[in-house]
Amino acid sequence: MCQRAFFKIFNAIGITLILVVGFGFHDSHAESVEPPWQMFRQDLRHTGVSPFKGAQTNNLKWKFAVEKRITSSPAIGVDETIYFGSVDGKLYAVSPKGKLVWAYQTGGEVTSSPAIGLNGTIYVGSRDKKLYAINPDGTLMWTYETEGEVYSSPTIGENGSIYFGSADGNLYATDAEGNLKWTFTNKTHSSISSSPSIGPDGSICFLISKGIVYALDAGGKFKWSVRIGSNIYQSFSSPAVGEDGIIYVGSENGIVYAINPDGTIKWRVNTGKSVQSSPALDSDGTLYFGSYNKQIYAINSNCTLKWQFKTNGWIESSPAVDSEGTTYIGSTDGTLYAINANGGLKWSYQTSGWIESSPLIGPDGTIYFGTNDNHLYAIGN
Repeated sequence: MCQRAFFKIFNAIGITLILVVGFGFHDSHAESVEPPWQMFRQDLRHTGVSPFKGAQTNNLKWKFAVEKRITSSPAIGVDETIYFGSVDGKLYAVSPKGKLVWAYQTGGEVTSSPAIGLNGTIYVGSRDKKLYAINPDGTLMWTYETEGEVYSSPTIGENGSIYFGSADGNLYATDAEGNLKWTFTNKTHSSISSSPSIGPDGSICFLISKGIVYALDAGGKFKWSVRIGSNIYQSFSSPAVGEDGIIYVGSENGIVYAINPDGTIKWRVNTGKSVQSSPALDSDGTLYFGSYNKQIYAINSNCTLKWQFKTNGWIESSPAVDSEGTTYIGSTDGTLYAINANGGLKWSYQTSGWIESSPLIGPDGTIYFGTNDNHLYAIGN
């Protein structure tokens, strides 16, 4: 476990990069996901990366109005139907042309982001303490009730299992029929708002609201935990996992961590302000995320700065990265930004509300995202 530490300080740009070299492993794993953006952060490892090229201009195709703000991030099915939740308590299905297909009313706010099963079933959490499974026609299949509000966005495993957290401090695993497989309770009974990520070896990792990252094996047994937060404020960043099993996650203390598969810290990036944005991870190891310091960052795999981009608002939205390395991300200044692979502005689109929702990239390059002005937007050519 001998390690060497290297320190690189970039005073001109106002962030400190701390690199701690540790041990890792490589376990190649091929993923096959049919929906073009199946769940929060796109895939099992929550990379936030799309195989498609995103919109080249800021042309508004349409916007769809709902009753209240949208903090839920959309998912898109194989037929290109877009699914998202709203604070009005509904799960919406909207056609690629921006027309309502159906809306399903839950008993509480839907801030969870939906996930789509390979059979078309849509899974989403609600603040009424339930996980919902909705048929593709908008009818209820089943619900699973917990003891706390469900902010966590469900993740669908390769075996069809659904994983999600609850404010009751439990991580749940159910099968596709809604039968409980197992639960895991964290020691502090802290709320789990993070969406669980699944690594190449089947390990499940998630962040609890008291700032501790947990890793479980595929059967829900404890592997390790590591504290990355201050145990004072809630943490909402969801981990991204590399093909080598390294875990990347942000914290309310302003630091983004790279964590080795054994739970040791590989390196840290300190932005100085809370990081609630969930990172995106490109195939070349570049990490993308936003911070409450109003900056968007791209960090190379060796923990050096690739680029940073300043906005006029703090960042809660999580980035989506297209096949050309363009980063799409929203800000509380109401703007969706498209940033080139070199860190320059490609285009921007101004809305009239904060953007907490994270964008997705459709197969034709359309960018879909929600805002606090009660609209889902579609930007494309």
